[in-house]
Amino acid sequence: MATRTSGMRAGRLRHRIKLQAPKVEVDQNTGEPIIVAWLDVATVWASIEALSGREWLASDQYRPGVTTRIRIRWRDGVTSSMRALHMETVYSIEAVIPNFEGMAEMQLMCGDGIVTQGGVA
Repeated sequence: MATRTSGMRAGRLRHRIKLQAPKVEVDQNTGEPIIVAWLDVATVWASIEALSGREWLASDQYRPGVTTRIRIRWRDGVTSSMRALHMETVYSIEAVIPNFEGMAEMQLMCGDGIVTQGGVA
């Protein structure tokens, strides 16, 4: 019997993060959509890696402001409109890069972490 090997090593996934999606409502005065809250979608194990300058510049998925890569196991429904929370730090997800080979993992290319002071960031 063949076993499926995953490119994702569990040992690297040592951080617990929450993935959150925005709750959007339309402002009655301006008609503009506004984020009124962030809703928890999932809590997952992840690796959080600061990108070196060389990785950042050489990336095929170059995005201004991307400084952190978060790797998680494959999960449907993760989009760049979401954010990731690790303890007190909020990461804005700038791009989601799926690894289609084996659908084992995905990379979340994130902007600088923002440390919240107890409020909604």
